[in-house]
Amino acid sequence: MKRKILIMCSIGCLLFGISGCGNTESNNAETYKAYTFEVETGDTVRIELDTTGGYDMSSDVPFEITENGDGLSEGTFIEADAYEQYVDAVNSDASATVLDSGSKDSNEYIFWSYNDSEFDFAILIGDSDTGVLLGNVISEESARECFERLTISVDE
Repeated sequence: MKRKILIMCSIGCLLFGISGCGNTESNNAETYKAYTFEVETGDTVRIELDTTGGYDMSSDVPFEITENGDGLSEGTFIEADAYEQYVDAVNSDASATVLDSGSKDSNEYIFWSYNDSEFDFAILIGDSDTGVLLGNVISEESARECFERLTISVDE
């Protein structure tokens, strides 16, 4: 009886091991890259990017989001007060068009275009004194894709 159980366990482990083999990218599995930044506000901010499909992110500040090596968006950190200043400026500038605003992952954001040639997000990180300014000069769609791939939080 013990031998039967041992054989069944061995077969189960072998099957489990074989099913775990393979290239995760070709299996369409999602991949992620994350960095933690110590910012001037005193907050420790974690930025995670869904890298599936050739996306990548640098660890420098300002950080850059690329797709297959091509630069798409650039991000930097701002103080919470600056977030409010961006919101006020966007709402009062005739050259700026608000494309979207709301919340994502407990963070407030505003998304706007400036003269239809620059597409920017200002993001206020929930429970922090920090925001992120994310700029893109490629297109509205590119800017949205980069933003949607990000998860931004404060490490406690």
